[in-house]
Amino acid sequence: MNILVLLAGNSTDFFNKGYLYPKYLTEIQGKPLVEYVINSYEKLKEANFIFTVLKEDSDRFHLNNVINLLIPNAKIVNVENVTKGAACTALLAVEHINNDEPLLIVNGDQILEVDFTQVINSFTQQDLAGGIITFDSVHPRWSYVRLGDDNLVIEAAEKRPISRHATAGVYYFKRGKDFVESAMDMIEKDASVNDLYYVCPSYNEMILKQHKIGTYNIDREQYISVAAPEDISSFLKHLENKKETCKR
Repeated sequence: MNILVLLAGNSTDFFNKGYLYPKYLTEIQGKPLVEYVINSYEKLKEANFIFTVLKEDSDRFHLNNVINLLIPNAKIVNVENVTKGAACTALLAVEHINNDEPLLIVNGDQILEVDFTQVINSFTQQDLAGGIITFDSVHPRWSYVRLGDDNLVIEAAEKRPISRHATAGVYYFKRGKDFVESAMDMIEKDASVNDLYYVCPSYNEMILKQHKIGTYNIDREQYISVAAPEDISSFLKHLENKKETCKR
């Protein structure tokens, strides 16, 4: 399996709040955020990691070196500038993912406290062409999927609540080339949201081709977003609460 971690987002909000390093290198209890993200997938032992990284973050802050220390065999794709969305960023890794290998695309500013072996096993046992981790919400900050009577996905939408099934920014494809084809079709149709192209709506192209897309639901508390500066303090409080719970 290939795990594509998207680390090429803008850190302007962090710099404006006085942070000296980009979002993914924000230090929390002695570890950079990127280390927490990587560790959340540690149970997927045989996975090959691919990272898309802003070239500026590598040149100025050596993010590429940090990644190589954490995962020596990782592939790093340097991104010259912030793209027109996560789907565009993911496609920059096309030479590594346009194949028959399973692909997991994940956002680099979130942490999921789940056993990913169970998640992947659930998707493979159902013989799904695509799988999406979901949690309960109605807020328009998330992407959403609508399910049919058979609990398979019949529609995906970005920043538009079409159900209570919000997506957690983890997207599974049985074959990486299915994502590449679907994302290209989506872009060709100009199916953007606020002039940005996201990963989740690419599943609509697979649904049109009768591919089976399923979900794996988690509790809201298992999903931790660290996309904004104010999320850092919430994550720190979460870690401290976990530490206190372990002491009891």
